[in-house]
Amino acid sequence: MSVCIVVPHYNHATAFAAFLPKLASLQLPCIVVDDGSSASSKQELHKALQSYPQIALVEHKSNRGKGAAMWTGAHAARMAGHTHMLQIDADGQHDVADVVRFVQDSEAYPEAIISGAPQFDESAPKARVYGRKVTDFWVALETGTLKIKDSLCGFRIYPLNEFELVFDKYHIGKRMDFDTDVLVKSVWEGIEVRFIDTQVVYLENSVSHFHYWEDNWRLIWLHTRLMFGMLVRLPLRLLRLIRAKSN
Repeated sequence: MSVCIVVPHYNHATAFAAFLPKLASLQLPCIVVDDGSSASSKQELHKALQSYPQIALVEHKSNRGKGAAMWTGAHAARMAGHTHMLQIDADGQHDVADVVRFVQDSEAYPEAIISGAPQFDESAPKARVYGRKVTDFWVALETGTLKIKDSLCGFRIYPLNEFELVFDKYHIGKRMDFDTDVLVKSVWEGIEVRFIDTQVVYLENSVSHFHYWEDNWRLIWLHTRLMFGMLVRLPLRLLRLIRAKSN
């Protein structure tokens, strides 16, 4: 088993430069995927990475979305010989001290997705916290289980075999819908998802790329598609439950 960190980056150069020492201290292979940042942000990113030659940089010429960046990162990780990728946000809101626990759990369950279950402090906007609860409700319906503690956290370990299986079989959202979409469809494929409580901090002056109207409509459309997908799979799911009880 070989874990590689993959960091999707888009105009977060200042926050990422401050986050880099913590990331480098993990002493894990790392790939940063710049998703078409502005010229000034790219310049700042290149300057910050000069002190960390062990960190690889892959660049998109234009902004294609977080999901597209993660797919690029997965391909780069696979080409470098890794079996798992650890997704973590570039703005430093995730607690790198928990990476050890994530990796240990992944080693024990190598075919499972290991996902963060965010524990928020007072810095978290109330709208974001309540919005996650709404998403959790829909995801429970779409997966038929209450085991999904959070579908929006961008702090996860994906086994590349399972990640590629889901991407090959389904259309996966390439922007803000990525984290939820890939997790729900992984559950549909019978891939185990395990959760680890982790502290998430909303940093002061943090840059958000969430576009209120555009991304909310994108998420509404996502959940509409996922609900229809769940209804199509419902008879097969019920059949599996009946067979499991009979055995």
